[in-house]
Amino acid sequence: MRRFSKRLWIILFALALTGCKSADNSQSPASSSPGATPPAAASSSPATASASPSSSVGSTIDPCALLTSEELKAAQGEELKQASRSDQQDPDYIITQCYYLLPTAANSVVVNITMQKPGGKTAKELWHKIFAEPNQREQGEKEEKPARPEKVSGLGQEGYWLASRVGGALYVLKKNIIFRISVGGAADLKTKLSRSKTLAGKALARI
Repeated sequence: MRRFSKRLWIILFALALTGCKSADNSQSPASSSPGATPPAAASSSPATASASPSSSVGSTIDPCALLTSEELKAAQGEELKQASRSDQQDPDYIITQCYYLLPTAANSVVVNITMQKPGGKTAKELWHKIFAEPNQREQGEKEEKPARPEKVSGLGQEGYWLASRVGGALYVLKKNIIFRISVGGAADLKTKLSRSKTLAGKALARI
């Protein structure tokens, strides 16, 4: 059980590290699909991107269809340049990412969806393992953890903001999926949280 809990922690915060760096770096992440087709920049419909999931079991939710170019421009000040999807799997979970590349790469946005793999453990189990109060976590675990999560209301069943040295990410539990969004740019953490909540609200309405 101790190994399972530790692995769950690593799964979610590996996403945090990858996503935050993706949003702040000057080039798209290696996990993004290089063959993705850029959607029309001025489109009012959700962004779409071609994707070839790396396994036979892919996510039923397309993370690149959750935000529109207009919504991204309203939050980040720039229209969408390209949306790239990538899928990966843990023994229990399917993790799907969309890298919304903006003209200024540092302003880009990353969305992740974590959901149950057929026969695997539920996303709710992962959520409660990771966001349990410290005294509820198993004793003896010494892996490094990020800053204490800040509870966020008004989105899904539960929501938390996790600040980090590269910006932060917003996590939301809804319909047994874990939604994560990280916005790039030079804004302060308060502004990034506000923008993340706005974009999350738009995206979650499509799930």
